[in-house]
Amino acid sequence: MKFNVKNTARNRFCSSLGICCFVLFLFPKQVRAQYNHLPAIPEIVYRITDYGATGDSKTINTIAIQKALDLAKGTGGKVVVPPGTYLTGPLELYSRTELEISKGATLRLLNNIESYPVVNGRYPNLINVSKQNDIKISGGGTLDGQGEIWWKGVEDKSLKFRRPQMVYIEGASNIEIGEITFLNPPNTHLSLKNCKEVYIHDITIQAPANSHNTDGINISAKNCTIERCNINTGDDNIAVNFGNKNPKAEEPEVMNLLIRNCTFGYGHGLSIGSFTSGGLKNMLVSNCKFDGTTSAIRIKTARGRGGVLQDVRYEDITITNSKNPIFISEYYPKEPQRPSDDTNNSAGEYNPVYQNISLKNIKVTNAQESLIIWGIPESPVQYIRFENVTISAKKAPQFFNISKADFVNCSIGDGDPYVFNAQVNGLK
Repeated sequence: MKFNVKNTARNRFCSSLGICCFVLFLFPKQVRAQYNHLPAIPEIVYRITDYGATGDSKTINTIAIQKALDLAKGTGGKVVVPPGTYLTGPLELYSRTELEISKGATLRLLNNIESYPVVNGRYPNLINVSKQNDIKISGGGTLDGQGEIWWKGVEDKSLKFRRPQMVYIEGASNIEIGEITFLNPPNTHLSLKNCKEVYIHDITIQAPANSHNTDGINISAKNCTIERCNINTGDDNIAVNFGNKNPKAEEPEVMNLLIRNCTFGYGHGLSIGSFTSGGLKNMLVSNCKFDGTTSAIRIKTARGRGGVLQDVRYEDITITNSKNPIFISEYYPKEPQRPSDDTNNSAGEYNPVYQNISLKNIKVTNAQESLIIWGIPESPVQYIRFENVTISAKKAPQFFNISKADFVNCSIGDGDPYVFNAQVNGLK
């Protein structure tokens, strides 16, 4: 059995299943928290009310708010949204700008779809940042997407274009987003793509459990910390999603990602994937709580979308009332009905490679499934380690196509594990 040559050349960790990653379980001791590159914002203040904005929840303030942001583009500075409710259309932020949404202030997205602008064949996002540096969104206030009418448009298939996201940041560096409440976006709450030096902290994200595609945070970034966030939403609470159908040969798109001290309510959990072609190296999730998430710890991709995912750790985590608390798969969106149904042993292009995954001090209670790991036959999950993991669940664990899985002081599910083409050690 052979691995994808293109993928294994990128990681150099093992040349065959025989050696796997037996002696290579060497995780970085620490994922560096990124406080060294916080945005530098000049001490110049622009208040949107000085440029005609009115917080009466009726006036459309797009022009007035954008005028303040455009002035800050020239000088850098802080654009202040004082208490009140301000209706607005799409806005653009530029380098060296802080958008301070004050406590008691709400920026509310227009929800008149017929009059909403269309740019390049889509509805623009509420806040857009593209290839800028030193961006901050803060203040204790609220961003409200008024997404209900957009979700209805998904249900009745009346939407003509792709829905707007609440905040979309691409190709930017030195970013801080903190102490903001996100509510009910038409699409995703907060997206960051190909960014560097990112600090997200103390935000609340809230949308109904049945809202469509309302991911909490979608992110691909280098040197990023996400901490003290509370997320309840209709899709992935956090999705680490990197790359597309064309994998990259350069350094991983996601590096040094730290997620800690966060609370996840209803939603689809903390996901990696489904596109992983950009590559991920060095991720730590610690001291987080999941309660009522459909999944909690989830890694998902598929043939044709895969890249190298390595050095991923989960530590000191509690998971309660989850259907699939730990679900790791190289099939997406659907696994075979039986593992023997997939007889593909040839090395295809862009296969996923999962290696050096660690779960330590994990407690799961009142789960339906216990632990599910699906590798694909031609590129099995290479090495995964469980230590002090306890799962109270109705079903037994399942292991398919795994080169090596080690368990130390673990109690997993109820009943004998189901094992297919997998080396599983230490599980009683």
